[in-house]
Amino acid sequence: MSALFACGYELLLCSLLVMSKSFVASLIFVALAIPAPAAVAAPAPLILKPTSAWQVDYGDEKCRLVRQFGEGKQTAFLFMDLYGPNEYFQLTIAGKFVPTSVQKGDANIQFGPIEEEQKFAFVRGTIGKEPALLFSKSGRIAPPNAAELSAIKDRSDDEWINLQPISEDRKKAVKYLRIGKPLRKPVTLETGSLRGPLAALDRCVENLVASWGVDVEKHKTLTRKAEPLKSPGDWIKSSDYPENMLRAGQPALVSFRLSIGPDGIPTACHIQATTRPKEFDNAVCKSVMRRARFSPALDATGQPLMSYYQNNVYFHLP
Repeated sequence: MSALFACGYELLLCSLLVMSKSFVASLIFVALAIPAPAAVAAPAPLILKPTSAWQVDYGDEKCRLVRQFGEGKQTAFLFMDLYGPNEYFQLTIAGKFVPTSVQKGDANIQFGPIEEEQKFAFVRGTIGKEPALLFSKSGRIAPPNAAELSAIKDRSDDEWINLQPISEDRKKAVKYLRIGKPLRKPVTLETGSLRGPLAALDRCVENLVASWGVDVEKHKTLTRKAEPLKSPGDWIKSSDYPENMLRAGQPALVSFRLSIGPDGIPTACHIQATTRPKEFDNAVCKSVMRRARFSPALDATGQPLMSYYQNNVYFHLP
């Protein structure tokens, strides 16, 4: 079975879903007629106020915005990781309120009060000793609007849809982050305005990209980013799943970056973040270096230049 490429509405960081080599696809559904339950009021959210300042972690391959909320058994940690100069961050939320029985699914996330609720795909993990929701796809503080959703729905596999940038006023208007499903009780983190914290994260990323040997100023006026010649879903095959990890039923989430030469050929692979053993990191880089090819990035004058490409690979068994 070939790898499946799942790219929700995020366009810069998507997920490659690698399935196992065998899969029994026979499912039986039985429907029973039962009385409709009486309406039950939704539980009031657990509201947690910040108990630390925002902190920016300058890493070698990513920039991380982190803050603590609540105290004692009602402590939560919010992590927003940015791997390049864009609006798509990878979210992690940790705390004892995270259910340990749910392994993966979609979480209901809202950067309120003005932004609409959206769904972020997650897998369950841990941060230190705390259970955590590790979001396997990157996202923005706002979902696409109706016109953007229509364009995404109608796009071809290798077509990129550019969403309207999120304005500074909208970032400023954020007051909280609300997490609904899969939590037993909704949790609201009182983040306050995100305009300042996200600006600090952007400054970190600009320094990060410069450290990769990329011309930051020229990248601000690109006429074309480095674009895959074929669907990234073809880069990772089921046969690339590390054998010992497959036998153990071990999943993994790996974020990688490719350095792309002016000819569109990758020159190096870098692991930006990983949740599991090194076998997965090696499998990702070996596969993408062999199969990934690009139309090179073009500067303001249309000349090709060295650039980069980032993506996620999610290994899991069905």
